[in-house]
Amino acid sequence: MVAQTWEQMCPGADTAILYVHGILGTPMQFEPFFSLGKGYSQCSLQLDGHGGDAKAFARSSMKLWKAQVENKVQELLKTHRSLILVAHSMGTLFAISESIRYSDRVRGMFLVDVPLEIRLRPSLMGNCWKVFRGRIRSDDVRALAAQKAYGIGPDRKMWRYLGWIPRYLELFREIRLVREQVSQISVLCVAVQSGEDEMVSQAAADYLRRNPRIRVQEMPHSTHFYYPKEDKEQLLQWFSAFLAAATASGNRDNHA
Repeated sequence: MVAQTWEQMCPGADTAILYVHGILGTPMQFEPFFSLGKGYSQCSLQLDGHGGDAKAFARSSMKLWKAQVENKVQELLKTHRSLILVAHSMGTLFAISESIRYSDRVRGMFLVDVPLEIRLRPSLMGNCWKVFRGRIRSDDVRALAAQKAYGIGPDRKMWRYLGWIPRYLELFREIRLVREQVSQISVLCVAVQSGEDEMVSQAAADYLRRNPRIRVQEMPHSTHFYYPKEDKEQLLQWFSAFLAAATASGNRDNHA
């Protein structure tokens, strides 16, 4: 059973962290971050159509996902003074849009594998096929990581996957829209890109670096879902430092 939206509200917290996963993802992708977010209210959102089967995903839409994120942002801002956005892949597109919409309330963004430029590698299809078949060697760490990160159960009725095509066309359109928004990001922002990402081109980092407000980091040996121990430890260190900077920024605002 795939986990549903995970929430842990912190009584008295003035800031909430909202985690947003990517397409086909799961809210539990962010589980390593949860312990570092203690002292904040935290919510890891499960997007509509995820957590079920291929048919449920096909029936969903980009419009529903965007509305879901916006509604959760508004809900959290009703009970918290400020918000921190943490996102992976497609979720980073929604986070960027919300940070611009609520720039006076969003304290910062921590983005992982921002897909502003797509380049599909052969290993992507190989891992997808392994996950679909459910036959993955115990030493195939990249395929196992992809399997763990997928929020959609496999479906033996292959024709149902045709219904996914509109979802990916919507994703590509959203990427083009958000590229034009990157220059408008004004909040504290750290973007971490994977050096061996099988979906996101290294050129995506070039779009991000055009905005001096964005600090771009790289996990050189990581893929879209697999982070080897050294990279994962570095990712968590960056996230911890980001939270400290966001907290310090909030404290300065409180005393301004």
